[in-house]
Amino acid sequence: MAVVTVAAPAVSSADCGAGEWWDPVASVCRPPVVPLGCENGAWWDPVANTCRPPVVPPPPLCDNGWWWDPVGNACRPPLIPPG
Repeated sequence: MAVVTVAAPAVSSADCGAGEWWDPVASVCRPPVVPLGCENGAWWDPVANTCRPPVVPPPPLCDNGWWWDPVGNACRPPLIPPG
């Protein structure tokens, strides 16, 4: 007894319209990719077509002349010269 397997070829591209692009992973046409004007240090992720938060958050604003210590990840008091 012989078993015959019929396989349909995978779709490798499509006729996408109006600036759309073919996503071979999802096998669908995607809308045009337009860089977004991201704010507050966010960056544009072209794969998801969205703004993402900053990879490294900006340091906080230290008060009263204190300075940001990135190693200790804290605000430090002003440096007082010896004397």
